[in-house]
Amino acid sequence: MNAPNMPRLSILFGVLLIIQGLVFWGLAGFEGARFTAAIPAFFGILIGGFGLVAALAPAVRKHVMHLNVLLAVVGVAGGISMFFKGLGSDEPSVTKLVDQGLLAVLCFVFMVFCVRSFITARANRSAKPS
Repeated sequence: MNAPNMPRLSILFGVLLIIQGLVFWGLAGFEGARFTAAIPAFFGILIGGFGLVAALAPAVRKHVMHLNVLLAVVGVAGGISMFFKGLGSDEPSVTKLVDQGLLAVLCFVFMVFCVRSFITARANRSAKPS
């Protein structure tokens, strides 16, 4: 099985997170006070932007993709913690829970792709004769 093109995959997940942030902020009425619903969009801008940098500058690809997986870990941790915080509130909002859960899920899936890519790259590098 061929490894996915990680810069392209980063851009794809970035776009998905931007769309998620805008959709859920839109569901909140685009109110400034509800701007936190757009947090996934910020993750998307960074992940997609780093994916674009990795695609355009292969010399820094490894470093940028490590930053991307770090962002994904932060997205998973933040999404999960806010999800459970929302569950414990007096009046949990289904929209907020879906938004936070979706952030965690998308970042987790992206993180799995990144880790698999790192493992494949390491295996390919060690399999090459010196």
